[in-house]
Amino acid sequence: MHHTEFPVDLPDAPKDDDQGLRWTATVIGIATVLLLLTNAIAISSWGAEQPPSARMVRIINAADGWHAFTDRTGLGAAREGLHQLWKQMEKLRWPGQKPAGGDQR
Repeated sequence: MHHTEFPVDLPDAPKDDDQGLRWTATVIGIATVLLLLTNAIAISSWGAEQPPSARMVRIINAADGWHAFTDRTGLGAAREGLHQLWKQMEKLRWPGQKPAGGDQR
């Protein structure tokens, strides 16, 4: 078997990859902030699934207030648009497939 050398000299791998870690942390942080700003209903839904407590009531009330604010200001418009699209996609069926919600047996 004939072995050839790689035609381009590649730089050595960086010794310390702090830049990649910083980039990843920044992306996760931005995504978290955007979700908190635009998807308040998810926080409320999560709280409703938790065991009842005074703390959960406060979290749900705060999330509901934030949800109302995002609806009034348009911050939740993108989430609502995607949610409506998702619901439309759920209703789609293959030819011959029974409608959604019916007995699928």
